[in-house]
Amino acid sequence: DHQQVRIALRDAPHAQYVSTESPYIVCSQLPSHWRCNKSLPEAFVVLLLIPIPDGTQVSVSAGNEENEHGEVRNATAVVRNQMAKFSDLRFVGKSGRGKSFHLTITVHSTPMHVGVIKRAIKVTVDGPRDPRSKRELAISAMPTTIPLPHNILSSSINLMPCYPLFFTHSIPINIMPPLPIISSRKRRSSTSDYKSNSSPEDTPPKIWRPF
Repeated sequence: DHQQVRIALRDAPHAQYVSTESPYIVCSQLPSHWRCNKSLPEAFVVLLLIPIPDGTQVSVSAGNEENEHGEVRNATAVVRNQMAKFSDLRFVGKSGRGKSFHLTITVHSTPMHVGVIKRAIKVTVDGPRDPRSKRELAISAMPTTIPLPHNILSSSINLMPCYPLFFTHSIPINIMPPLPIISSRKRRSSTSDYKSNSSPEDTPPKIWRPF
């Protein structure tokens, strides 16, 4: 019988398996921290190391001192070749702050077999997050200035000028250079004006006429 079990388990998916309190039940390793109601990165697989008939139901439950019956969706599977595969196992209930769920695997055979894993998975609303030191490092690595697009002059964005609050040097009041002084001159409107303002040497010559 055990030889048949070994032959059947050859087709089991390659994963990292962990043992339970039952010597006949092993399962794939769960992430240590996960977000509630989120699919696992890989299908959860239960391997049975004793002959179990195909079609036998296997169920998974989770609980701890704070939440004795944590809600688990898609928590039943059927044995095929000594293996029960949970394609979309989801932990909906929260394990509590700083606490983890104990996982219970029940094989509904005759006799019944039960395997328990202590502190198997921590389930929270947000799931795993980066440590605070990494978040602060990421914030400090952000650029202090944001480059503007090359076509900012042709865009319709209204950019308001930004003036500093304090000046390190005084600003001169007279910025424009002084304009040149232009003297006013009278306009010669008639010949009398011309004669009054001109000297005798400047008298125009007489024009000779035959008649």
